Amino acid sequence: MRFLTLVCFLAAVSRGQMETSHIKGAQAAYDAGRTAEHDKQFQRASDLFRKAIEIEPTFLRAQEELISTYLESGRRLDAAEAMTQLLEIRPDLIQYRMLLGQMLLEQKQPARALAQFSEILRKEPFNADGLFGFAAAAKQMEMKDRATEALERGRRRYPHDERFRDALNDRQ
Repeated sequence: MRFLTLVCFLAAVSRGQMETSHIKGAQAAYDAGRTAEHDKQFQRASDLFRKAIEIEPTFLRAQEELISTYLESGRRLDAAEAMTQLLEIRPDLIQYRMLLGQMLLEQKQPARALAQFSEILRKEPFNADGLFGFAAAAKQMEMKDRATEALERGRRRYPHDERFRDALNDRQ
């Protein structure tokens, strides 16, 4: 019985050491990535952030830095892909969902953008940027009634936000 207890204890200690080295490896790659990013070595930084994420897929700071590095280096499509992966883990990160929706609009992918803005509005029904983005995506999809409805909701909720007033005036 004591032998079995000793074996279980040693296995737990070993597993704990492996987990610690696992986290340390991800942290080391992240730290090196931050240094490379600071030095404007964007390719190296993105490689290191991806390595940190490969070691620990739920390392949110590494994922956010990877997105930032891609954006700073002009790699918007890579940033969009990284945001999509991050949102699979943390669907509640509205700022990335918003940015992804805006990027999809720029890429003339209104259906995918509409899905992002719909998710934002599901969580925050009166999010001004979400309403405006939803309206823009609906307009690109020629869903004029849905676009007008979102703009009206925005205008009623945010009467001083010129985006809603101007967009509604443009529609008339």
